[in-house]
Amino acid sequence: MIDGGSGRPILVTGAPRSGKTRVAHIIAQDSSFAHMQEPLTIWDPGLKREDDCLTAADATDTIRSRIRHLCEQAVQRAGKTRYIDDLSYHALRIGFAHRVLPEAKIVHVIRPPREAIPEMIYGWTYRDTFKGALARRRRNINIAALPRQAWRFLRNYVGSRLEGQRSSWGPDVPGLRKFARDHSVAEVAGFQWRAMIEIARRDLADLPDDQWLEVCRDQLLAAPYREAKRIAEFCEVSDAERIASYAAEFLDPNFVYTKKIHPTEEEWNAIFGHIGPLAEQLGYR
Repeated sequence: MIDGGSGRPILVTGAPRSGKTRVAHIIAQDSSFAHMQEPLTIWDPGLKREDDCLTAADATDTIRSRIRHLCEQAVQRAGKTRYIDDLSYHALRIGFAHRVLPEAKIVHVIRPPREAIPEMIYGWTYRDTFKGALARRRRNINIAALPRQAWRFLRNYVGSRLEGQRSSWGPDVPGLRKFARDHSVAEVAGFQWRAMIEIARRDLADLPDDQWLEVCRDQLLAAPYREAKRIAEFCEVSDAERIASYAAEFLDPNFVYTKKIHPTEEEWNAIFGHIGPLAEQLGYR
């Protein structure tokens, strides 16, 4: 449990469509974990911001106590002893998350832009429904944040139908809304991909080295046993060999996710005009 000494909580994060949910799923094969999939309503403190970035200073004692209590409740309801989630927003809130759960270990997942961005573009143009939005969050409704979440859904609902593009999708990175007014949805997805990775890496560097781990999805698919064992050992699971063997069976490098929109070559040129330096730094040319 969060305070029970049975094992550290694990926060898996990364830009949308990075593969973080699959990584969390693999770790959660250790039966001690209660896996909470994208529990935004647990971690939304209800603060009004121009973007979704939060710092340690935003984690007041009241907010910290409430989130820890909700995490503890989730673990108890599941009949488990350890907490794990896969929330993208943590990537913009490393200091905040560390202040709330200083004992947690953080796994940051990165996916090559040519794989992630087409799926992100689909997310930006997808026409969500109220029923679908509610179904994803019904288990962890946060009453304090509900009005803001409802307004966000309404803006996206109208935007996706009238303009073919949602007003927001996934975490709002600094400058995203202004950038979106003058650029294509493909470039917006690239801008979001770059900003989330840069912010997460910058803030993770301030944490102790043994408290965070970076995982590249392409490397995980190429060597699932080796990479999963590295992840499992970092997360201090009871049987890292078993987790690694599961990953080797579970992960299919040939799986094709169909919900994606491929940019044109001209759009890719524009995207790499924004993300080029980071992409090269990560080895994705």
